[in-house]
Amino acid sequence: MLVKLKLIKIDGEDFFKNVITEVVKKRKETGKRYNDVLQVLMDVCDENEQLLNSEIAEDETDHYGSIMDSKDKKTDSSLKYKKLSEVELLAQCVLFFVVGYETTASTLAFMAYALAMNPEWQEKLIEEVDKAFEKHAEMSHDTVREMKVLDAVVSETLRMYPIAVALVRTANEDYELGNTGIVIEKGTAVTIPVYGMHYDPEFFEDPETFNPNRFMDPSEMKHPQYAYMPFGAGPRNCLGMRFALLEIKVCMANILRHFRFRRHPQTQVPLKYKLRTALLSTDGIHLAVEKRTDVK
Repeated sequence: MLVKLKLIKIDGEDFFKNVITEVVKKRKETGKRYNDVLQVLMDVCDENEQLLNSEIAEDETDHYGSIMDSKDKKTDSSLKYKKLSEVELLAQCVLFFVVGYETTASTLAFMAYALAMNPEWQEKLIEEVDKAFEKHAEMSHDTVREMKVLDAVVSETLRMYPIAVALVRTANEDYELGNTGIVIEKGTAVTIPVYGMHYDPEFFEDPETFNPNRFMDPSEMKHPQYAYMPFGAGPRNCLGMRFALLEIKVCMANILRHFRFRRHPQTQVPLKYKLRTALLSTDGIHLAVEKRTDVK
């Protein structure tokens, strides 16, 4: 580990490993197939040997990470089709568990904290939520797409409380930083300080202030594209970004339809964080939840 930090505790890691290993073993013994991601990964593990050592060219600049025609793109001889090992299968499954649950739950907790600390924005959001329910009767994908305040509040929450505080990428070629004379050599691990960029006043005015107005009108956003990276960027950004955003929006909208968040005597101000690769409060997030009496 580069900085001696683990994403999850050993006992939690062992739990996921044991569960996945047992499920894979049972499926192999019974021969039963299921329509899920685990089955896809198991199939990759059992790929035909003819796929081994088949070179492919990958477009490193394509936004969607698509495979391009090798005659138009440089071929990296180190990129080959290979069988997925059982260890790699296990790693992918554990990753799905971790990024698919804890990150979304943490973002919802930070969003609740932000709303409790900024009641004026909570009221604006509740007003929008009530109008959405009056119009559509339920909170669906199409409904949340119309909700500009909700989108802005979620975006500002992710700016102030990015779950991934930093990203690491490896340089695939030598690169000189402008006219500085500084060269990042091929193979160098480059750390992208997401949390630091989100709080840089050069990119975000008064960065310590919760201000969803920054994201209310996408055409007027003042920060550079890559100064805001709650889900990473480029061909290797978070695959579950759209689903995570939908999950957060639908969940919070349904909560605010019936409740408000308030400060509690145990609410930590300001929040203090653990030294982890993911943003977590040292003492948890303590809030009061008040049932709404003004629901129409």
